[in-house]
Amino acid sequence: MSKINDILKKRNTRAIGGLVAGAVIYSTAVVWILDLGEFYAGGITGISQLIANFIKLPQIKSIFIAILNIPLFIIGWRGVSKRFAVFSLTSVILQVLVIAALDILRINGVNPFISVFIDETGKLEPGSILTLALLGGLFCGVGQGIALRSGSSTGGLDIISQFLTFKKNLPFVAISLSIDSLIILASAFVGSLKIAIYTIIRLIITMMVLNQIHTVYNYLKIEIVTTKKEEMRQALIERFRHGITIYSVLGGYSQQQRWVLSAVCSQFESEEYTHLARQIDENVFIIYTEIKQIHGLFFRRVIT
Repeated sequence: MSKINDILKKRNTRAIGGLVAGAVIYSTAVVWILDLGEFYAGGITGISQLIANFIKLPQIKSIFIAILNIPLFIIGWRGVSKRFAVFSLTSVILQVLVIAALDILRINGVNPFISVFIDETGKLEPGSILTLALLGGLFCGVGQGIALRSGSSTGGLDIISQFLTFKKNLPFVAISLSIDSLIILASAFVGSLKIAIYTIIRLIITMMVLNQIHTVYNYLKIEIVTTKKEEMRQALIERFRHGITIYSVLGGYSQQQRWVLSAVCSQFESEEYTHLARQIDENVFIIYTEIKQIHGLFFRRVIT
């Protein structure tokens, strides 16, 4: 059991698990929920849906997803990190396979949501289109969020958003919202105004969920309280490129002098800080405080 726990604690193991879970959840939402309600997904998937529907071949959207992701993979490789790009490419390949498989099943009538939302005449039940928009938004947001939080993405324009977030410090959700708004506008012409309106609802729910899950580039203030000042200082300086402020404190209970090493880091780095600090001092006390905004020189480290 301890070996299993050690494996699960490894960063790459969690990342791969998040990648697979995110890709499967997102792909299932696209085929079984969004396609059922005739909604459009965001990013490259949404653009692929638009192209496939425009040429009256919705079942081949997975092919367009693969083709359109190629140049974006290069951007992710050069502008974000090789690890992020490889994980995103793996996620896209998995999506293409899952979406293609689910499309075949859907064509053959296999979709668990059909019996819930489609009546005997083959039409959507009254009011079900809103439910599908809400469910589609929820599951798309969960799938994207899990993938991004694990250090990859669902591919497509998530890569562009991640690139701009890292390079230009722009809010990820705001970038995604802007891009998806253009897709919604196009869907009003390819599909219908009604579908475009419900797609807006789907998009809002997706962004709300995504904003809660995808927090890796949020900033934290970390305060490490320890008696091993110099060992801790050297280890943090060697491992990270963030500045450290050190000051002396007095324990209220023990009356023992301690040292506080204070730094600002990205949220995805917090686990590494904790792990390193505990290796040096098993009695270390660590405080994390969320920071909304920072000004001044700060090294923004990309997920690697």
